[in-house]
Amino acid sequence: MPSHAPSNRLSAPQRFLGCFLWLGCILWAFATAAGAVEVAPPSDQSLLDDTRIIEVVITLPAEDWEKLRNESRDPAKVFGGDTVSPFTYRRGDVVVDGFAIDGVGIRKKGLFGSLDSGNPSLLVDFNRFVDQNPLEGLGRLTLNNNKQDASLISQYLAYKLFRAAGLAAPRVGFANVTVNGEALGIYSNVESVKKPFLKRSFGDGSGALYEGTICDILPEALARLEVQGNETPLTKRHLADLAGILAATEPLDVERLGEVVDVDWFIRFWALESLLNVWDGYAANQNNYFFYATPRDGLFRFIPWGADATVGSMPGFGGPFGGNRTPPAVFAQAALANRLYFSPGIADRYRAELERLLETVWKEEDLLADVDRLEHLLTPRLGSRQSGGPKAMQSVRDYIGRRRGEITAALENWPAEAPETYRKPMTTEPLGTASGSFSATYRDGAIDDVPPAEVELELLIGDDVVELTEVEASVSTFMFPTFGGGGGPPADPPMSVVISAKRVSDDKPIALNLFVDRRRIRENDPQIPLNGMLTEGTSGFGMPGFGPMRSISGTLEPMERGTDPGSIFSGRFDLKIVQMRGGLMNSAPLRKPGVIPE
Repeated sequence: MPSHAPSNRLSAPQRFLGCFLWLGCILWAFATAAGAVEVAPPSDQSLLDDTRIIEVVITLPAEDWEKLRNESRDPAKVFGGDTVSPFTYRRGDVVVDGFAIDGVGIRKKGLFGSLDSGNPSLLVDFNRFVDQNPLEGLGRLTLNNNKQDASLISQYLAYKLFRAAGLAAPRVGFANVTVNGEALGIYSNVESVKKPFLKRSFGDGSGALYEGTICDILPEALARLEVQGNETPLTKRHLADLAGILAATEPLDVERLGEVVDVDWFIRFWALESLLNVWDGYAANQNNYFFYATPRDGLFRFIPWGADATVGSMPGFGGPFGGNRTPPAVFAQAALANRLYFSPGIADRYRAELERLLETVWKEEDLLADVDRLEHLLTPRLGSRQSGGPKAMQSVRDYIGRRRGEITAALENWPAEAPETYRKPMTTEPLGTASGSFSATYRDGAIDDVPPAEVELELLIGDDVVELTEVEASVSTFMFPTFGGGGGPPADPPMSVVISAKRVSDDKPIALNLFVDRRRIRENDPQIPLNGMLTEGTSGFGMPGFGPMRSISGTLEPMERGTDPGSIFSGRFDLKIVQMRGGLMNSAPLRKPGVIPE
């Protein structure tokens, strides 16, 4: 009888048990892996930690991203008092330091100097489309592209010093931003001035918050202030009272002012804006500021904003046009600063505050150590468009090193001069229209010998047709690609279309200076937005400040789409022209407090 060898075959129950165990192991492995990659929501302290760079990865439909990045502002609307944002929220997803948040709202942000279609500043609103609060203490991300701050550190330093002085100011971190796989570079991650910030800074976020953008707190400009939250009949009345106090022709009633404004807080805020050279803030430019009234006492207290071009030389509006002037010790273009400065005793209080800030806050050794630390953190991660970062950081060091001496020199000749009256807020009024067509050869560099352009132009000022002669057109590269609404990064700058002529009535040259985003031309957009300026008395591009500021907005329908030197660019245009009055570079003569103007 043959012997039976042991069998290697498993019985049916054994096979079932083996499959069950195998499946259990697989499920356990997946569960373990899932648990390993699960990321807890990061805290606001972690995301605004200035010792690290967080990762922000945004995804949204490609078509939406192109529309978002190419949105721009109409200067006529902005300066005319239209405070409604022209930017549209688009739905997408974001991963913040490994933590995924779906269904967020994403939009472009910025006024003029920081606008960029290549690397736009961005707002990421977590509950714009979905009712969610994924990050405790932060309702959204404010990601600033640092276009006006090549050093990348001005906002961080400025707001840190405001907080060190006992004032409310946003925290700032740094983020490496990627959108749809495209690396945009290092952005400043700025704490938004919203309820979480207000609660942290004032102990109560339920008060009335206002934002000022190119406007002042005066009766004719109140409609331009943006109500950001919780305005009540009482705060509305206090706001009207403040505007009336500042606009009054009699001497400023400082005691009455103190019933609606925390005057000590404002003097400290004002002195620090001057110390830091916040040239685009409230005191210097009637711009980039919040003020908040807590339910506790109802007094308005100012909060800085838009400090991405500070702690450096005086650039003037929108870029280097102002030259490297020494920033003054007193900014007083805004109504509240100006009325206070020329009130008895206030110049001495301001001086005492400057001296206190120099003693307690402006500590050069600590500031320079911060610059060194941030340079070490940021420089290895800078993108190609941010290669000027180290040089700009050296400029910040230079400013820190010399600012005490500049202020001390002003204090030795106190009181300092300031504009004898505040600047009138910017207003606009319709001026006229322009329409027509052009066909011209793109000129750039050595290309000079080109055929004459073909131009048709009808210019109306009011209802009157302006008779013109010697009408010409030229197309070239816009010479100031980082300023304003032309569109396009420095590597792909806007095109400039200049349509010039002479007015028959007085033989004066006039010019329509138009900025065109060349990418929109290449993408075959049938209608392209145009912005620009109408200038008189200059041939070619006229700089703002040399005569009346006349803003142009409208549309262009391209015909021939040449975007390279030597090619033909042509199209039909339809434009509106408005005249801007007050604001910006208009300034009164300087005088010292106590000196009666002649």
